[in-house]
Amino acid sequence: MSLLKRKSNTLIGVCCAATLLDLEESTLRKGLAGTESLTQVRRGYGKRQRVSFILEEILDLKVGWIEAAQHTKSRLKLAA
Repeated sequence: MSLLKRKSNTLIGVCCAATLLDLEESTLRKGLAGTESLTQVRRGYGKRQRVSFILEEILDLKVGWIEAAQHTKSRLKLAA
């Protein structure tokens, strides 16, 4: 039963994740700019190692950033 309720994880490449978050690929790889909580999935060995991210985490992070920005704007309107 737990397999049926399990949340599916869709893997996307670093380039796609960077595009969704409007960041550079190197920023994601290094875990900077608030992306340190994202799960990096490494596949392969050595030079051919590929790094992917979980799409659902990327979308949750983007929504969180948007909500935080809207919250800040509403505070600025109340103060003015």
